[in-house]
Amino acid sequence: MRKFVLIAIALMLCQASAAYSQSVLKIKVGTFNPKDAKAGLLVGISTGRQVDERVDFGIGADLFIRKFTQETEVSVDTTSQQTDPQIVQTNLSYSMYGLPIMVHIDARILPDAVVIPYVGIAGGYELLFSREANYLEDKKDNRLYGGFGWQAMVGAEYPFGSSSAILGEIMYNGCTLSRSQGSSEAGFPLHEELDFSGLGFRIGMRLGG
Repeated sequence: MRKFVLIAIALMLCQASAAYSQSVLKIKVGTFNPKDAKAGLLVGISTGRQVDERVDFGIGADLFIRKFTQETEVSVDTTSQQTDPQIVQTNLSYSMYGLPIMVHIDARILPDAVVIPYVGIAGGYELLFSREANYLEDKKDNRLYGGFGWQAMVGAEYPFGSSSAILGEIMYNGCTLSRSQGSSEAGFPLHEELDFSGLGFRIGMRLGG
């Protein structure tokens, strides 16, 4: 866990350095569907420099959010005569938060077109934290995974100002996360793996450049 935290801090410091001298800012929101988890919300921000009319590079971070609850109606509140409130019991609660932090490079294919297509690649480190609570069995479990990953993007930008554009893209995230599970009875190290690879779709804005 300490290794994961140190890497995350180092990458965020790099992002802060890039933001200080940035010429390009991108803000994105969308959905992501990893293989070993359900689809969830994906919010991202990246900062960097524009090399020329075609190429950008920088560093960015995404936040993946997935929540689920299982509830049961246990009774109806009959003390109120004007409303009809219900009392609901939470049986299961599950939340997952992913944090890919990556260095990226983007290339616009036709920079003078009305709608500008682009491709991009990124690589870095990904963290994932999950929390599960089964109130029926009085069980709770917190898990922290980490691993190196990469992303590939294909999208298009539509400029609506001299230094601004709206964008949409399809993204693939490739990553297998893991966490230690101690050792077997024979003394061999054990670990648990989670496939965090999958497709996502994002829309957003590009500012600067």
